[in-house]
Amino acid sequence: MHPSRPLIVILLGLLLTGVAAAQLPTAPAEPSASETDVAAPTTQPAGSDVVHTQAGALIHKLKQGGLTVLVQLLLSVLGLAVVLERMIHLNRRSIAPEGLAQRADQLWRQGKFSEIEAMATRDGSVLGIIIASIVRHRDRDATTLSTITGDIGSRELRRHLQKLYPLAIVATLEPLLGLLGTILGMIGAFDSVALAGSMGDASILANDIAKALVTTAVGLIIAIPALFLYHYLKGRVSILSVQLEEQASELIVDWTGPANATATQIKPAAKPPTTAVAPAPGAPGGPGAPGTKEGN
Repeated sequence: MHPSRPLIVILLGLLLTGVAAAQLPTAPAEPSASETDVAAPTTQPAGSDVVHTQAGALIHKLKQGGLTVLVQLLLSVLGLAVVLERMIHLNRRSIAPEGLAQRADQLWRQGKFSEIEAMATRDGSVLGIIIASIVRHRDRDATTLSTITGDIGSRELRRHLQKLYPLAIVATLEPLLGLLGTILGMIGAFDSVALAGSMGDASILANDIAKALVTTAVGLIIAIPALFLYHYLKGRVSILSVQLEEQASELIVDWTGPANATATQIKPAAKPPTTAVAPAPGAPGGPGAPGTKEGN
């Protein structure tokens, strides 16, 4: 099972719990000033009661946003799952771990090529994949090895960038969903005015205007950190790619230099000995040719 799947399941469970809580009835409205004066004096609410009241107000505001806010919250869960997965797996250990190049260089100088390949494959990092490829193609020249390692590094780093793509989608769609909610809220407000006619009661517009403002606010609240985290993680990939390139280039230079030419190049096959072929009879210089004693 992929290590990020349990985390995604937990996040989805928390989201469903929050949606279920949003369906609960809101707390009763606070009494008016006249009712407060008549009622008996009460103590100040405790801190937990204040938090509960604020949470209820927040849930009520989110419910005013309707289906648009629900979609926005679902996208936020997706973005959070991507961020947590990338924070865990996008690090130097998975790209260019410390000490791997030094251990491989020590084994190279001892001529233990099979051990280098086994260690690099077992490591599983991008640098490990590159080192294993260098060992398998150690008979090639430095230019060919640079091309091979460059292709491997680019391919593996593109995979890490592709895993960030859902976060970019979240950062792009959230403001658009907020704008959609704003438009739907304004349409509902105009419809309410048309139905009310000449009554002129501004309270009938409150729900539609709240929907317009809530969806816009939720979209911006989610999109701003999502966009920031996307560029932050993308910059981390760039930094790790520079470290990977430095270590891979240094290994290629060290392993393909003049001092290691005998270890990295295949010796050419020995040429078979050449034997002199006797000239055919009658040929110049051969038996029976004119000018020779046999011919005379």
